[in-house]
Amino acid sequence: MQKTQLALFPLQIFLLPGESSRLHIFEDRYKQLLDDCGNDGGSFGIPYALNGYLSGFGCVVSVTQVIERYANGSADIEVSCIDLFKVDQFYMRMGEKLYPGGDVTVMHTGDLEPASQDLMGKLDAYIKMTEPSKFEALMSPVLNVFDIAAILNLDEENKLKLVKAKTSAKRERILADQILFLEAVQKQKSSIAGEIFLN
Repeated sequence: MQKTQLALFPLQIFLLPGESSRLHIFEDRYKQLLDDCGNDGGSFGIPYALNGYLSGFGCVVSVTQVIERYANGSADIEVSCIDLFKVDQFYMRMGEKLYPGGDVTVMHTGDLEPASQDLMGKLDAYIKMTEPSKFEALMSPVLNVFDIAAILNLDEENKLKLVKAKTSAKRERILADQILFLEAVQKQKSSIAGEIFLN
């Protein structure tokens, strides 16, 4: 973990490492933030805002593409998550800048140990059951808990729960429970489909 300062753009999205999203930039403060990022893959933080309140956690994103710039200075961009952070102190303005900033602790998710064999076995069985054609593309011997969370396409609430978990064992339990839930949903869908007959 590493303490640093980041420019911040609070949003109601929570990306995990490797996930990407498109953003429409239109407020003056975030136009300034985009200008400060430049064209060299500059980065900033997106603290996850839930019902108008900051959750205390967020993602570090890199600007991977400026899709379009408009005459009024607004822009459509694509960002990709490169790490996660905990907000230590939030500032409405980052020094002289218009946009917010904060003191954060970056988690360095790339340094995480690979997931346990037990969790990998559960993921293996789930993918073979739901998306067998994607098995080779999705599975890797070096997946960590955040890689698996991205494969499972967790919603924001469960992503936050995962990031807040203080131990790898707790994170794996959250993912194992999610796999069980998704398997039950899949079985229910299959059961319903099997009971539908065409006239």
